[in-house]
Amino acid sequence: MTFILSPEIIDDIIFAMENQTEILLFDALEGICVDMDEIDDDYGTVIDDQRYYDLPDWTSAQGFHVMEQFTARVHNPLLREALLNALGQRKGVFRRYKEVLKTAPIVEREWYRFKDQQMKAAVYEWYNDLRKLWGLEKISFEDETDSQLLQEDFTFLIEKYDALNTELLRNFIRKTEATSEDSDKIISFDDFDEKAAFEAGRLLGYTSFFDANVCAAAGQKYGTTQHNAVYITAYNENGLCGVCSIVAFPFNESFCIPFLRVLPEYRGLGLGKELLQRSCMYAKSLADVLIFADFCTPAHLIALLEREGFEQKGLLYIKDLSGDE
Repeated sequence: MTFILSPEIIDDIIFAMENQTEILLFDALEGICVDMDEIDDDYGTVIDDQRYYDLPDWTSAQGFHVMEQFTARVHNPLLREALLNALGQRKGVFRRYKEVLKTAPIVEREWYRFKDQQMKAAVYEWYNDLRKLWGLEKISFEDETDSQLLQEDFTFLIEKYDALNTELLRNFIRKTEATSEDSDKIISFDDFDEKAAFEAGRLLGYTSFFDANVCAAAGQKYGTTQHNAVYITAYNENGLCGVCSIVAFPFNESFCIPFLRVLPEYRGLGLGKELLQRSCMYAKSLADVLIFADFCTPAHLIALLEREGFEQKGLLYIKDLSGDE
């Protein structure tokens, strides 16, 4: 007996998989999970007609493995250490793990999403094994995208200014450095004089604009005016969580990203990727080229840039927007 795997059935099966005290089966006729002890005496007959199916395997060991996987994704060092300590306990591991997560509500929500997606993947694998027995094609499991999940926890804004707000960036940098394990310092061209900034731009093949003074000087040098600076920002109830700044070159129809940062406690959620993708989308309708020029970019962001279509050219990463659909 075949059946369609509806969202309601998936939820019912996942709920039953977490029941470690009863032996439950899926009733294909009724579309629900039932206790094996409550099935009629003719169970042996109806099982031959494929009415009842064993549920996907889900043991406490598998649940523990999922917790280990999620913990490895947590970028906040203090929270990750607390979760590892909970996993190292001999008794009450699941309870202790949940207690630690309650101290970080956003990460806690991400945990439940992660666990749910892992269990859904197990259900789809089980269902596809059945479809193979039925002589049917496999169906694909579409995981929820980071973008869909982030919409629930963060508010994204496009904030426009006449020039880069240097003080805002400096304050945000202090927050990222205060709790980050990275020793990198943020370099910006307001640490140099105007001549040095243009010389660096000449060597790189582009003029880089990191603050209002350099932008204004570029306008005078090239006989043009500086366009607005834009921030793609992410907020939650605690305030600003991530920033990606964009400035327009006064020539060459190019935009530049001089700054992309996410607070350490929100790393590993896909927030940096979301900010970068939104920046690309914003720039596409206004420029042919997007230049990433944050010279203290962490290694994991470099990998993200390459996945998003940026190509390394010297110290810069360049994305051609003209061919994007």
